[in-house]
Formats: sequence, structure tokens, C-alpha cells
Amino acid sequence: MFGLRQFFRLLIGAGIFAILFLYSCSKEVYNLSVNTVIADSKTKQPIPGAYFDITCTYQENIDHSLYEEKRVQSNAFGKVAVLFNKGYRIDFKASCPGYLNYKKNFSAKKRFPDTLYMEKEPEKTDLVLSVLSGYNLDNSTPYIRIKRSDKEVSKNKKQEEIIGFDFLNNKPTTNLDNADIWLDPRSDNGSLIFEASRNGGIYPVFENDLSQSFFLEIEYVPELKYFSNYKATGLEKGYFILCRDGKRIVKLIPEDYLCVVEYNRGEEKITESGIRLNYIIQKDTVNSNKFPLVVIYELLNKAQTTSMNLQESKISDIDISTLR
Repeated sequence: MFGLRQFFRLLIGAGIFAILFLYSCSKEVYNLSVNTVIADSKTKQPIPGAYFDITCTYQENIDHSLYEEKRVQSNAFGKVAVLFNKGYRIDFKASCPGYLNYKKNFSAKKRFPDTLYMEKEPEKTDLVLSVLSGYNLDNSTPYIRIKRSDKEVSKNKKQEEIIGFDFLNNKPTTNLDNADIWLDPRSDNGSLIFEASRNGGIYPVFENDLSQSFFLEIEYVPELKYFSNYKATGLEKGYFILCRDGKRIVKLIPEDYLCVVEYNRGEEKITESGIRLNYIIQKDTVNSNKFPLVVIYELLNKAQTTSMNLQESKISDIDISTLR
């Protein structure tokens, strides 16, 4: 039975919703315009050709907001002009080659800045390249694997150890809290399942996304949704890895075959099976989303990485004039 108490509760709830709705509407601005100039933070000169993703959020009804998105480019004088019907918040993102991305949000009630300043990317790019040569294995080899023993620890269950890789310190590790990537124990020669750290992730790049080589293409890291785990299909040419610090990015090319090592430890037989890794990482966190192609080309030549031909087209066939 619907009592007086329930009626008053509904009445109070409706009143609260109405107040919230009226409050959010009071923050809205109609015929909301964004007029600004984007400029270099040091020279104060306008930046033409910068891309802008502008999102305007507005109140649709008492408990639901919607948003409208527009993508524009600054003109020859660095000017941007966009008009929205109404809204109470503007989210603003600018990007331009050679500059750090600019992100900010503004209340529609406040005056939009007449000028926004973008900072140039650091000129020095500090990349670390790690590529495999031959088939040697040592304690520092980038080799993610599952280590299994034929010794049973319980009925029908054998000893197993997961060894991941710590890109930030350039070493394998059995402590998965300090690992950026490792293999799921269900992995085998027909099915590789990659796992990533909680604050990191993995994203595949396929052959049809490339024309030549993953290492020598895709200079800027795309804004992607990284997966916490990923089952390989065999069509991948490489991966972007977001490290566990949530900042640094790795370009990764695993070998295309399962590496298996078997040895005896007393009466115990040990089998280690996994994938060896070739990778590039940015040492700094300021510019971690950029992999300058010319720098990579020079590093590859310096390292004389002919073994990379197993995963990719020959480096000697790459036309350096196509690189920036």
C-alpha cells in the first residue's frame, strides 16, 4: 500500500532532481562561441594547421547530459572559431606535429581564453633499442616465458613459474608486479596469450596497417584502447605496450616462433617455453608517445640488426628518403 511516507519521499526526490536540473541549466550558455588563437609558448607566434577536437556538453533533461563534438583546424593566422547552440562545459584538445598535445576544459560561464599556448616537443629524443642477434639466451635476454618442471607439487599438478619482462629496467623478472608484459600459462605453440600490467596494456598492429615495417612506421603513438590481455591471431606485425607506469610506450616485435629450452636440474626436467622480444622504448616520459623514424633507422643501422629480417622486410630495402 502506498503510504504518506512514500509519497513524501518521492516528492523530496523529485524536488532534488528539479533543483539539480535547474542548477545545471543555469550554468548553460546559449550560442556558445569558441574564438581563440593557438600560439607557440616561447615565440608567441601563431601556429597554423593545428588540429582541434572540441566537445561541448549540454543538459538534455533532468538527469541526462549529452555532448556535441567538432573537429577543426587553425587557419594561417592560428585562429579557431566554433559555435555551439548551448552548453555548460567545453573540453578542448589541440595537437600539432612538433608540439606536445594540449588538453583543458572550461566552464561555459567563463570567458574562453583569447590565446592558447602549445609547448614544443623536446628536440632530443632518447630511444633505447633492444634487438636480438642469433639464438643466444642469457639472464638479460628479453624472453617472456613459462618455466615448468616435471616434478609434481600436488596430484596431477606440476611446478610452474611465469617470467615476464620489465621494460623500465630492461630485464626479465619473476615478480609480475614489476613486469610490463608476460604470457598467460594457457599459451602454447598454437595460441599465445599476452598479459599486461594493471596500469599498462597491449595493442596489436596488423600487417594491413603497414606498408613496410612496424619499427619504421607510425611515428606517433595513436590514441588507442589498450588491452589488459590479448590472444594473438598470427596476423600481428607488432604491438604497442603501455608500461606499468602508465606513461612510457614500447614498440614491440616478438619473434614469430615459440622458443623452447629444456634442461635437467638433478633428476628434475625443466622446460622453458616463450617468445623472445625486439623492442624500442623512450627513456623519458615527456616525449614518450613519439618514435622518430630517422632516429630508429640510425639505431638499427648502428646495431646492424640483420636478424630483424626474420620478422620484417629487409632494412636495406627501406627507402630512407621516405622517412622524416
